Amino acid sequence: MTILQRDGNLHSAARTSAQTQALPAPETLRPSRQVEGPTLLTAGPPVGRIHIERLILHSLNNHTGEMRLVDEAALLSDEAELFFSAHIEAAVARADWKARFMEPSGDVAHWCRDLLGTSQEYVRASQELARRLFTHMRPRTIAPGDFVALTYRRGEDTVPQIALFKLDPDHRLVRTFEALNGRMRVSISVVENLLPDSTRLQKCALLYSPSPEAEFDVTLLDNQAGPRADGVAAFFYRGFLMTELAPSPRRRTREFLRCCDLWLATHQDEFTPDDLVMFYQARRSALLAEYLDCRRFADSALPSRVELQDSLLGTLAAFLPAEEGGGGASRRPEFAIDHSIADSVVRKVTLELDGGARLSVPADRFAELVRIEPSRTAENKYRLVIESSTLKEVSDR
Repeated sequence: MTILQRDGNLHSAARTSAQTQALPAPETLRPSRQVEGPTLLTAGPPVGRIHIERLILHSLNNHTGEMRLVDEAALLSDEAELFFSAHIEAAVARADWKARFMEPSGDVAHWCRDLLGTSQEYVRASQELARRLFTHMRPRTIAPGDFVALTYRRGEDTVPQIALFKLDPDHRLVRTFEALNGRMRVSISVVENLLPDSTRLQKCALLYSPSPEAEFDVTLLDNQAGPRADGVAAFFYRGFLMTELAPSPRRRTREFLRCCDLWLATHQDEFTPDDLVMFYQARRSALLAEYLDCRRFADSALPSRVELQDSLLGTLAAFLPAEEGGGGASRRPEFAIDHSIADSVVRKVTLELDGGARLSVPADRFAELVRIEPSRTAENKYRLVIESSTLKEVSDR
């Protein structure tokens, strides 16, 4: 595992002492030298290995009022490059929001553009951004941390991209072996000043512009972001970056599935088994497209229940995340589908049954293997008939 310490250079903590080693942390994402990104929701084409071109780190301690601005890019070891590459991949995998600059010609967008300029412009722009972030970190409820600005390329893409991080320094336990009076002893202590692993990443913006004239496409990872976020919760994306949110396809697809389930939970007793099967089939078909029109989905999911179509549409319109400054939800919402989220529903039918049991069947074979009786039993239960030439308990779990 790569553990980085913060000093003049960024290097593996394991190199600082031949006798002191960090104890492994649970559930730590190990960076890989050849990490392939997801297919959607990236700040540019997400294919190929990440190569970090320049990285600079400034220390911002809003609790003590100390700001330590660095005057040149950091020297990166191979371990350090892999470490920050893993952070970029984590941001790509977890980011739920797109964003755009409120002022595309404003100072923040200008400084971000300068990060792609000369070495002098890069350092100066990173310092200006660090000062701005420090200003918006003044409330003591915000944790001190580091501001990282780096530029990188992915795979064969010749267009550089930008990653901006706010990282909260970590601490870890280390074990130290020493010989004393002919006896070997071990002590376990805390070491400070460590960079956090990618599982703890909470604030990151990935910026991509296909040309110097084009506006930045911003992909945002911010655990506190949301149209209703205010004050401290919005200090990073709205206060520091001066961006407004535009929900990502990933977030909208996830919220669409959640809203459907919530709506069904309040109306399920009104539906026959055939009604439910038709609803789920319509949702699966809708998620095969590139864009989902909620009005068209409501019509196809409830063809014989016209009186409920507006109720479903209203729920989707109210709960699907809207863009900031967009004037509220549309009565005919439409959104791009993130197939990395939709595929779990499209490819497999997973039914939740009594007693915590689950039935999982490939969607294209469901009709062949499972039959759901059109009427409920006298006890108001669903009756499922499963036909299979194989009956085997799975032992290699």
